[in-house]
Amino acid sequence: MNYIIGMDIGTTASKGVLYRENGEIIEELSIPYPLIQEKVGQAEEDPQVIFDAVQKIIFDLSKNVSGKISAISWSSQMHSLIGLGKDNQLLTNSITWADNRSKDVVARAKKSRLANSIYQQTGMPPHPMAPVYKLLWIQEEMPELFAQVQKWIGIKEYIIWRLTGKIMTDTTMAAGTGLLNLATLSWDKNLLKQIGLAAEKLPVLGRPEDILGRVLPEYVQKLNLNSETKIILGASDGYLSTIGVGVLDEKSFALNVGTSGAVRVIAPEAVVDSENRFFCYPVDKKHYLLGGPVNNGGIVFEWARKTIFGPDQTAEDFINVAESVPAGSNGLIFHPYLGGERAPIWNAQARGSFIGLTRNHTKPQMARSVLEGIVFNLLGAARGLCEKIGEPEALRVTGGFVKSDFVRQLIADIFNLPVIIIKNDQSGTLAAMFLAQVGVKREANLEKIVKKIDESKVYFPNPKNVAVYQDIIPIYREVEHDLDQSYEKIASFQEKYPKLFE
Repeated sequence: MNYIIGMDIGTTASKGVLYRENGEIIEELSIPYPLIQEKVGQAEEDPQVIFDAVQKIIFDLSKNVSGKISAISWSSQMHSLIGLGKDNQLLTNSITWADNRSKDVVARAKKSRLANSIYQQTGMPPHPMAPVYKLLWIQEEMPELFAQVQKWIGIKEYIIWRLTGKIMTDTTMAAGTGLLNLATLSWDKNLLKQIGLAAEKLPVLGRPEDILGRVLPEYVQKLNLNSETKIILGASDGYLSTIGVGVLDEKSFALNVGTSGAVRVIAPEAVVDSENRFFCYPVDKKHYLLGGPVNNGGIVFEWARKTIFGPDQTAEDFINVAESVPAGSNGLIFHPYLGGERAPIWNAQARGSFIGLTRNHTKPQMARSVLEGIVFNLLGAARGLCEKIGEPEALRVTGGFVKSDFVRQLIADIFNLPVIIIKNDQSGTLAAMFLAQVGVKREANLEKIVKKIDESKVYFPNPKNVAVYQDIIPIYREVEHDLDQSYEKIASFQEKYPKLFE
């Protein structure tokens, strides 16, 4: 029997899952690595460290099945940027989606309408996460480096190049650069000309299921593989985690909430929004990934647990206390923008706030309002999608933030939709494994993936709580809008007096 490895190159760790060809999981391995954050706004990673982690995972998984690996397929973090020089030597680290140093470039692009043009042409909302803005920032701040780079790629492309000698990217990853034209599904010539970038400095485009070839001989032995092991191009984690929970069309939305979060859906055509509220990333000319990513998911919950209750209180303690008060937290509203925000407001300078605080509010109301605020924000990320393509029939939900019954019910009540919990949190590697089957066996039917998805439970909205939330959500939105004009001033004050926040 042959096996398939699904690899997920994440922001804080890489994970590998060994599958039988029937989709059964044999083993999982994960190796973490650090973010490099030596300067304000910086969020980089060392590509060699990530490659070392990937190698170890592949070796350890492969040795358990005597190297009988037929294919390795990839799921990857989006929006990373790496510059390669002559002979493809590294000139930069991997600048991740979380790097915020191009925020001033984005602000100017919004004022000049360049950001709107980029969104309408490529489906990329205006935010420092996008490589198009990172490139403009590098061109402005480090012109010598910009000129020296011979190839701009992402972390998945770097790993695959090391293993195969080929520099190639798939449509879903290319879409995450802000440089791929929605209409032609090719690099946008006008945009490249505008930013002074030759198309030859970008990877060749391919399909997620494409076979790049076999692993280079030097890695066959090193990784305990066989000479026939094939490398599949793979796709973005956003796309694969969406189809990996069974969302193949607009009837359901995928909601994943871990440290950060996202609401995503697959649409049959490109859809953009006059308010730039959601991204639109093509897969092919019949499938487009639409959605809103948020910075502030479980990371805000962890902040609140430690800050409001103290480090000795567990997540379960926090949730039990939050559950003790009614829906609406007695009118206390929490905006969870502790790390700026992507969808729905696309403002890297956004800051968090409690609104409506009185002497009658205590820790339980604060705890519940934090959880409600996180979900209100996710609902906001979904709002534009609902307006453009219609309300879904259900949410298909995964992630570390949604492990408790209380949070699952909270999501059902706030979204006023059934919440279907997916057992397998490895949706990205599962979908990557199916891409390998499509590529190797020439099977064109991804619908088979749905048969492999285990649903553990369905939560239905509580009408009493739904009524409360439908009253308070418009107030949340109104305050969100009113505060928007103050975020820049607050952020500027914090930057002016950094020692006050040490």
